[in-house]
Parts: sequence; structure tokens; C-alpha cells
Amino acid sequence: MKKSILSLMLVSALLVSAAGCAGKKADTSPAGSETASTEGEIKVGVILKTLSSEYWSYVAAGVNAASKDLGVKVDLQGPASETAYDEQNNMIETMLAGGIDAFVISPLQSESVASVIGDVKIPIITVDTDAEIPGKVAFVGTGNDKAAYQGGLFAAEKAGKGTKAVIIGGVEGNATSDARQAGYTRAMEEKGIDIVSVQYAQSNPDTAANVMENMITAQSGDIQIVLCHNDDTAAGAATACKQSGLNDVIIVGFDGNQSGVQNIIDGTITATCAQSAYTMGYKAVETAVKAVKGETVKSFVDTGCQVISSENAKDYLEQLKGYLN
Repeated sequence: MKKSILSLMLVSALLVSAAGCAGKKADTSPAGSETASTEGEIKVGVILKTLSSEYWSYVAAGVNAASKDLGVKVDLQGPASETAYDEQNNMIETMLAGGIDAFVISPLQSESVASVIGDVKIPIITVDTDAEIPGKVAFVGTGNDKAAYQGGLFAAEKAGKGTKAVIIGGVEGNATSDARQAGYTRAMEEKGIDIVSVQYAQSNPDTAANVMENMITAQSGDIQIVLCHNDDTAAGAATACKQSGLNDVIIVGFDGNQSGVQNIIDGTITATCAQSAYTMGYKAVETAVKAVKGETVKSFVDTGCQVISSENAKDYLEQLKGYLN
């Protein structure tokens, strides 16, 4: 009888011990994340505006470099174009359902993207373009107002006080376009330069050429500065100026893509406000990893801007090519 009782007690003790061990195993997944791998590997989901353009290829290169350097897994995606709104939203739904520890997004449409993301329980980082999204811990990108201000000052100092400027924007009402216009405007006002016209070209070089032609006609050719929201628009404006015989106009672009920098070298445009697209991608992943680990992150990670002109264009072009090798 005593042996039976002892046997029962031993079996009960073993069962309790086994249950305890099972409970400890269930607690080994990272706290606050149901999606982290059982091995503790951090997985960051990244969806950019597209992967089919030069600019976004630099951002993607930075993302991949950070993944390698930091030893984390990255799921990098992007829709076919910057107008494929539904495609990006579908990507977001699928990626969030698949299980990630942090999410980096460059939203095509801020409100719809915020609605699709909803109230997820992982850190959200916006890159290049900011948006009000629940769970967002940081925005990584260019201070567009500050960058355009730098480009505007460069143009103003070359043209001198009392000259006239025009601005050719991207998409009217877009937060990025508004910020760049504000920066350009502030620089012109500070330097006593009159902005005689502001129009929008939808970031299309052909449309920009038509807009610039109309501006030249309206101002009887009395324009000394053209401030553009991207390099493609600057190229279109330059075409119109050349066709109209305006050879001494200071034309400033924005972004700092290879094509834009080459246009500076060729003398087609004067300068560009170069964003650090590669750094954006790198810092976005780096910030996401810090957030997953519970480290303090800045709410705005400014990746800076550099004004590229004939003085530094060749060196900068080689730097851009190096990112994609």
C-alpha cells in the first residue's frame, strides 16, 4: 500500500514538473510580440512607394544594407508605381497578417494607409513621407521645408536681390509639395526676391515644360530663378527655357537622382536639393530594430539634404552609383 502511494506521489510530481516546463517554454517568445520568431530573430516589414524607380532603388539599397549590418530579416516590397494605391494597401494587409515585429511604410495615400494599418501592436515607422498612423513611433526622412530653403538660398545668392522667381510644384495639396514650397518661399522672401508665379506639373517633365512655357509668356521672359519640386520637373522647365532662348536662368531641382546630377554636369540645370535616399532606408530599419528592442528612438530622424551644383556634382554622381553596386 505504501509503495502504491509513493508511486502515485512520484507520478504526480513528474506531471506537475512537466506542466511547469511546458509553461516556461510558452513564455520564451518576445514580450509584446506574437509574431517574433521562436529563435528571437527580428523581422521588419518594409513597403515603399514603389521599387521601380531610381530614387526608390537607393532607399531599397539602404534597407538591404541595414538588414545585413544589423543581422535582421527584412521583407521588402513595393507596388508597381506611385499611383498603385490599392496594390500598396493590399500589400500592407498581407504583410501585417504574415507576422512581423515592426513595420516601415512610405504611404502613397496617408489616410487610406492609416486605415488599413489600424491599431496594430507593433512599432510603425514612416519613411520619406509622413502620416498620422496609430502606433507610429518615428518618421525617417528629409525635412522638406529646410531642404528647399537651402536650395532657395543657393539660387537667391546667385541671382541677387530684386530678381524674379517662379515655382513649379509637384501635386497641389500634397504635404511634401507644400513643405518644399514653404521652404523655397521663405528663402525668396528673406533675400528680397519676388515670386511671380506658382504652378503645379504633377511631377511630369512634359507637363512642366508646358507650365514653364506659359510662365515665360506671361512674364515676357523676365524670370531669373525656377524652383522645382523634383529633378524631372526641373528638366522639363529647362527644355522650355532653352526653346524660348532663356539661357541664364537659374534652375533648381529636388531629389538628387543620377539623371538630375548628370543634368547639372551637362549644364542643363543649375542645382538640386539632394535627399539622402540611401540613408533613409538604412535609418528606417535601424530605428525599427531599436523600437522592437525597447530602446528610445527619436520621433523625427532627419536624414539631411545637400545642395549639389557644378562644384560637387561629379563626386556626388560617383557616390550614387556606388549605392547600387
